[in-house]
Amino acid sequence: MKKLASFLTALCLFASLVPARAADVSRLPGVTEEMCDPDFWAERAAQPDALLASAEELAQLNAAGLSTAGANMHDLKNLSPTFDGVSRIASLRKGVLADGAYYLGWTYSADGKKLEQADFDRIADNCFDRRAARSMPLRYGIAVNRTELLTFPYDGQILDDPADLDFDYQPLVGIRVNEPVAVFTDSEDGKYYQVCTSCCSGWVRAEDIALCSDRDEWLSAWDLPAEKRLVFYGDKMYTDYSRTSPETSGRLITMGTVLERADVPSSDALVINRLPIHNYAVYLPVRTADGTYAKVPALLNAREKLSEDYLPLTLRNLAEVALTSLGDAYGWGAGLNNEDCSSLNRSVYLCFGLDLPRNGNWQWPLPIPKADVTYATTEEKLALLDEMPLGTLLTFPGHQMMYLGKVDGEYYLVSTVSSMMSPETGKRQRSRNVQINKVDLRRANGQTWIEAVNRIYLPYLPLAQDAASPLPAFPWYHAGTAYCLERKLMDSYDGGFFKPLQSAARAEAVEALWRLSGKPEPSDAAPSFSDVDSGAPYEKAVRWAREQGIAAGVDGAFLPNGTLTREQFAVLLYRAAGEPEADANVLAPYRDAASLPAWSRSALAWCVGHGILCGTDAQTLAVKSPLTRAQLAVLLLRVRDAAKAVEA
Repeated sequence: MKKLASFLTALCLFASLVPARAADVSRLPGVTEEMCDPDFWAERAAQPDALLASAEELAQLNAAGLSTAGANMHDLKNLSPTFDGVSRIASLRKGVLADGAYYLGWTYSADGKKLEQADFDRIADNCFDRRAARSMPLRYGIAVNRTELLTFPYDGQILDDPADLDFDYQPLVGIRVNEPVAVFTDSEDGKYYQVCTSCCSGWVRAEDIALCSDRDEWLSAWDLPAEKRLVFYGDKMYTDYSRTSPETSGRLITMGTVLERADVPSSDALVINRLPIHNYAVYLPVRTADGTYAKVPALLNAREKLSEDYLPLTLRNLAEVALTSLGDAYGWGAGLNNEDCSSLNRSVYLCFGLDLPRNGNWQWPLPIPKADVTYATTEEKLALLDEMPLGTLLTFPGHQMMYLGKVDGEYYLVSTVSSMMSPETGKRQRSRNVQINKVDLRRANGQTWIEAVNRIYLPYLPLAQDAASPLPAFPWYHAGTAYCLERKLMDSYDGGFFKPLQSAARAEAVEALWRLSGKPEPSDAAPSFSDVDSGAPYEKAVRWAREQGIAAGVDGAFLPNGTLTREQFAVLLYRAAGEPEADANVLAPYRDAASLPAWSRSALAWCVGHGILCGTDAQTLAVKSPLTRAQLAVLLLRVRDAAKAVEA
C-alpha cells in the first residue's frame, strides 16, 4: 500500500507539472486555438510578407496627422518655447470644474464615497502654479516609467462602481518609457506636471518625468536616427534586477516603446556589471535627485520581441503584434499598465512607426481610405470586409476593433473589451480582456457588433487630396437603404441584415409610406381589413392608407404578407400624391408600355415623369416584377427628391 501511495503521489505531482491543454483555456464561440496563432491569419493572405506601406508613407501620415483638423495631434517639435501661464491655469481650472460637473452625482472615490462638488473644487485649486506668469518657458520632459496621463491632478480614483476598482476614469492614455512630453505648469502640491504628449493633454505624476536641460537634450533622447532605434513590439517586459544599477532594475517596458541603442566600446566592456551576451545594450532615461534627466546604460534580453528600428509593416508582422496581448486585462485610458480599445490599436501601429491619434473619432479625419457605414446594411458592411486586409480598424460609439479575417463565412476581430452580452446566458457581462471574437458577438444592448459598426478605415495608407478611395463602392441601392434606415422608414432584420433582394411585403410598403408621411394617426372610424389583426405593428399604417384611399385591398382583405409589384407600388404612390395629372407620353420609350393596363397607366406615367420609377433597362419598365426591398428603399428616396424638386 505504501508503494501504491507513493506512486499515486508521484503521479499527482507529475500531473501538476503538465502544461495546461488548449481545451482548458476559455475562448468565445467559433474561436479556435489555431486562431490565436498569428501565422493562422498571415497565411490566409496571398502575400503576407509584402510591404503594405513604406517608412516614407507612414511618415507622411504622421505629418498629416499634425495638420489635420480634428485629429488633435500635437507637433511637439514645433511648440512655442513660451506660453501664457496665467491664462493656462485659468483654463485648466475651468476645465476641471466642467469635467467635475460631468462626473458629479454618479462617481465615487476608492473608499466608496460619492464624489461631491467640494472634491472637484479641491482638485481645481490644485491646478494653481505659484510660478505662473504671463510669459513662461516651456519645459521638456522624458518619461522614466510607464505611467498614465491623467484627467486631474488628483491622487484618488474616479469610479462608476465603488465595488469595481479596476475601472477608473482618471487615466486618459498610457505614456511609455522614453516618451517625450511638453511640460507646462505644476500642480499646487508639486506632485503633478500639466503636459501634452503627441496625442493628448493632461496631468502626469512628476516623479515619472525627468526634465531636460534644454530642447536639444530632449530631442536627443527620443528623436533618434533609424540606426539607433530599438523598438519593443511585445506585450510587456521588465528589465533585470541589479544592485549595481538599481535605477534600471525592474523597469516595465510596454508595446511601442522606442529606446536608444547604446554603443559598447569593446567585446570585453561591461554593461551594468555584465557582458552584453544575448542582450541589447540600450540607454534608459532616469530622473536624478533634483528631477532632471540623465540616461544610463541597461540591457534588454535579445530573445524578447525587439526590433532594430520600426518593424516593416506587413500582414504577418501586424498579426504578430496584434495578437501578442491576447488575454491581457482591459485598462480604461490605458490604466492598470494595460490598454483600452483604441490605445491598444495605437500601440500596435506605433511598433511600425505610425503615430495614430488617441481615439477613433480623432483618427477618422485623417486622409486615409475610409467608409462611413453608419446607415449601411450588415450585408454591405460584410461585403466591404471581404475586400479589406488584416489591420483594418472598425468602430462603433465607445469601441474600436481590428479586423483579422474571414474563416468559413465568419468574420473575426481582435480588441480589448470592457463589456458584452454573454453568448451563454444573454446577460450583460464584464469581459475586461483582449479577445478574439466574431462580428456577431452582441453588445449589452442586444445589437451585434457588426450591426453597431459605423466606421471602417485603413489607418496606414495615405490618400492624396481628392484621390479616389481604393475601397470598393457601395451597391447601387445604398443611398436608398441608407436614407430609409436613417429615417427609420424601413426596418432591418435581426443583426442589421436588410435582405435587399427579398420581395417587399405589402404591409411594409404601406408602413414605409405612413412613416414617410410622419406617422399620422388614423381616425377612430378609419376601417381596417379582415386580415389585419388589432395591435399588429402595421395596423395604424394600413388603417391610415385605407382611410386616405391609398390602399384598397382585395375583396375586403389586405394580404399584408403578400408581395407587391412595381406597378402596384406606383399606384400606391400616385394615390398618396392625390392622383395628379400625368403625361402618358413619357411612357413611349418603353417597349412594354403598350401592354400597360388602364388602371395603372396614369400612376406609372406620373412616377416616370417625376423620376421616381425607372426601367430595369433603357426600354423595359418590368412593372409586373415583384418589388424588392432594395427597390422599395430607392423609390422612397426618389419620392423625397421629387418632392424637393417640386418645392424648388
